[in-house]
Amino acid sequence: MSSTADELAQRLLPIVMADPGKAKVLADAALRDARRAGDRASQAVALRTLGLAARARHDAADAARHLRASIAVARRHRLTQYEAEARMSHALILDDLGRPTAALREIDRAMADLQGQRRARATMQRALILRRLGFDQKAMELYRGALRAFRQSGDEVWEARTLTNRGVLHGFRGNLRLAEADLRAAQTLYNRLGMATAAAQVEHNLGFVAAQAGDVPTALSRYDRAHDRLWNTGVDPVSLLDRADLLLSVRLLPEADTAIRAAIAACTDGHLDSVLGQAHLMMARLAAAQSRATESRAAAAAARKVFTRQKRGVWIARARVAELAAVAASGRAHRGTLRDLRTAGQALVAAGWPQPGWEALLDAAQLAVDLGECGTAAELLDEAAAASKYGPAPLRVRWWHVRARLELARGTGTAAATAAARAATVGLRIADEYRASLGATELRVRGSVEAAALAGLRLRLALDHGGPREALTWAQRCRSAALSLPPTHPSSDPVVARHLSELRRITGELAAAPAGPQRAGRLLRRQRSLEAEIRRRSWRVPGSGPTARTDVPFADLVAALDGRVLLELLAIDGVLHALVVGGHRVTHRVVGPIAPVTTELEHLRIALSGQILGHGGTSAARAARGVETLDRLLLDPVADLIGEHGPLVLVPTGALHAMPWTMLPRLRGRSMTVAPSAAIWWRVATQPRTPGPTVLVGAPSAAQATAEVEQIAADQNAGRNAGRNAGRNAVGSAAPTVLAGERARVAPALAALDGAAIGHIASHGEFRVDNPLFSFLMLADGPLTVYDLSVLRRPPALLVLSGCDTGLAEVHPGDELMGLVSALLNMGTATVVASTGPVDDGATRLLMRDLYAHLAEGHPPATALALAQSAAHSTARSDPALRASTDSFVCFGAG
Repeated sequence: MSSTADELAQRLLPIVMADPGKAKVLADAALRDARRAGDRASQAVALRTLGLAARARHDAADAARHLRASIAVARRHRLTQYEAEARMSHALILDDLGRPTAALREIDRAMADLQGQRRARATMQRALILRRLGFDQKAMELYRGALRAFRQSGDEVWEARTLTNRGVLHGFRGNLRLAEADLRAAQTLYNRLGMATAAAQVEHNLGFVAAQAGDVPTALSRYDRAHDRLWNTGVDPVSLLDRADLLLSVRLLPEADTAIRAAIAACTDGHLDSVLGQAHLMMARLAAAQSRATESRAAAAAARKVFTRQKRGVWIARARVAELAAVAASGRAHRGTLRDLRTAGQALVAAGWPQPGWEALLDAAQLAVDLGECGTAAELLDEAAAASKYGPAPLRVRWWHVRARLELARGTGTAAATAAARAATVGLRIADEYRASLGATELRVRGSVEAAALAGLRLRLALDHGGPREALTWAQRCRSAALSLPPTHPSSDPVVARHLSELRRITGELAAAPAGPQRAGRLLRRQRSLEAEIRRRSWRVPGSGPTARTDVPFADLVAALDGRVLLELLAIDGVLHALVVGGHRVTHRVVGPIAPVTTELEHLRIALSGQILGHGGTSAARAARGVETLDRLLLDPVADLIGEHGPLVLVPTGALHAMPWTMLPRLRGRSMTVAPSAAIWWRVATQPRTPGPTVLVGAPSAAQATAEVEQIAADQNAGRNAGRNAGRNAVGSAAPTVLAGERARVAPALAALDGAAIGHIASHGEFRVDNPLFSFLMLADGPLTVYDLSVLRRPPALLVLSGCDTGLAEVHPGDELMGLVSALLNMGTATVVASTGPVDDGATRLLMRDLYAHLAEGHPPATALALAQSAAHSTARSDPALRASTDSFVCFGAG
């Protein structure tokens, strides 16, 4: 034994876990010194350190090269212990390279020449290889024995390493409390030892445990903290796949795709074949989420091929489940598929991997229902019953969804419907609690796919068996549920605030003057990077926790309507249904298939754009035919229920939220407001109003915006000077605050709008199809986005968005909406007036002046808008562009 080499090992090897880059530099220097001195033992140690540092940077090929060199030096000079320790490290690299059988042989060969503490270390590493092969129980036994040895000898570094590996194994097996305890203990040890990199890796593993528990904000926060501290270790494909798994769970599919592809590239670059199969399997799951069954099956087959070559039994079963699920999704499943799915799920549960096992059993149960094998489906649900109690929330929702489908499939009449409704109600309650745990609107909206399908089933049951009033109750509970939760405020994060400020600067630079292609490319890349980081940080905001039910007692709803008619449109299985509340009665009507309506709406929007752009009579004629057709399709079936006059509250299904409702002949000139759900309408309509100023913002981005707000201000000042009665003056008696031209900047505008009674923003607007929460109004210093608006603690009761496309929203399952209007209603704004298409500046200026004149007369916003639009129609009969622009504006919210 060489005391110099031992001292070198004690100095270098811990640095690998603290700072791999530094360890490489020091090991290179030590190798040069050892070669000059002819110190073969120190050469072996330095080469081993270089191998471990390469592994820490996720480069298995480079690691293998250094470790083979270390083994060769030690063997050539009969340095038995150094050879054994190098083989111990080489075994892990062989496993990383996808050669687990060779890895076991190598670790066993190393253990034959190791004693005491060094043998305990090899034992721990043997457990890690066994765990990856699926021999979990044996790995647990070895971890326990190694831990005893390390604690007896006071070897805290290896104690922490063992706790980390055992904690991860507990996490995979669903023992999350034990996993958290092990990982916390390991992190404490690493922090005390000053091993920051190792502590950061444990932080990532704690994120994995939170993800297994379904705690998305906590998992994302831990992943991000770990990533920020591990920048010097290269691209870790395992971390990327953990993140992709979490992103898939909340259906952030493009982001998951990016992470998976980066993981595959890292596996290829680093020759990490042990992870490549998991990457293929994750790609199969992504394709399944995107309804690409053929691609999902191919990716799962590729994963199974890798796992079979590596003899990784548990992972072979997981890949087989993904293959079979893809077959089921393609509609080509049969009883053999069902049998194989069940067998794979049972094998996973028996192997101690309950969550993927339960998922497979639920896949099988769902397939059994589809195949009419109700007895088998019931057995499978019983086998996966623990999922309904102990699984993460999305899995529990799914269990109850399959239960509800089974109850309907195996029974008839009222009893079956009652049992199915009971199961669906339990599942939806779990979905509500889970949604409330998510702070970000984007996560709340995107994570509603399974819940939306279950809600659709519950609504069908209510319509078929419970009657119109029960259907109305469930429509309230199931539609736009994310908007029923208290808002969060991501812009209060100082990092987000700084990013938003930089984003405005970059947008301003891009808009100010043409830039060369290289500079423009840099600015666009930075813009995308900032937007991605703002989104990521918003996802980490925790939710509000469980909330009260969102449905409103019918008597309270009728009282708030106060003579208004409520028309709610529901899309169920491709058919539009209407629920009409008039007086104390709810009436159900079948409207007809939704496909012709959405097709006609698309054609209408194209024709309206043509009118605004001045394409003359052809567009105007197409638009006229379109509104007549839509009026007939949507309103003929309910014409006798909604009447011809009187205020109307309209709750459309998601696909119809972009409808310019005021253009329909039966609704033209009628006081009308549009709401995401009856419950949200009731909430904003009954919330107390507080007095406040009027704030008028006119941005330089729109040609007549400054003139528009200055004219409104002048009219209000004139009315005040004439002694208008403040008690019946909706606009108020105080002089309005005007921010026009270069004064219309984001920070002062937000400061003025917070606490205002009425806000008005005249600006160029843009709806971002690719990222709705970055839809914006362009002010003097850049875009005012949804994220900026989240800073408002008391938004205006009435906010008028005078610009193009300001009322558009992205629609997700469950009629969940993302856009400017939905965000403002969620934050507490009672009424928003916004456009559902492009608008003409001149026509808009005239419309807005009339709107405020009618508000000053004491009319509510919906009535004031209807009166202003009627007046505009009478003066613009011969100008289709002016008519289309005027009719693009819709009143949203309380009205």
